[in-house]
Formats: sequence, C-alpha cells, structure tokens
Amino acid sequence: MPGRRYWGIIVLSVTVAFCAIGYFLNDYSPSGPWGLAGLACGLITVLAISRLQNK
Repeated sequence: MPGRRYWGIIVLSVTVAFCAIGYFLNDYSPSGPWGLAGLACGLITVLAISRLQNK
C-alpha cells in the first residue's frame, strides 16, 4: 500500500484521468464537472487507502 507521501500523486493522477476523459467526451473542450468528479474520486480513494492502512 502506498504511504502518505504518495497521496498527492494519487489524487492528482485520478483527477487528470477524469479531466482527460471529460475532455474527449465533451468534444475536446474542458469539462468542469468531470474535473470535480475526478477530484472527489481521488480524495475518496486516498481516504479509503488511509482507512485500510489503519486496520
């Protein structure tokens, strides 16, 4: 499991992945909702990882 030092990278990579998907699905223009969804999913992923590490 990744340590605390990689949490920012995980959030950033999930956010960028969602932004890229939203960009392609939105006819090659930026999509705010996809970016926010990516940020939320990245934060939820990090939260889940931290909870699993505490068990």
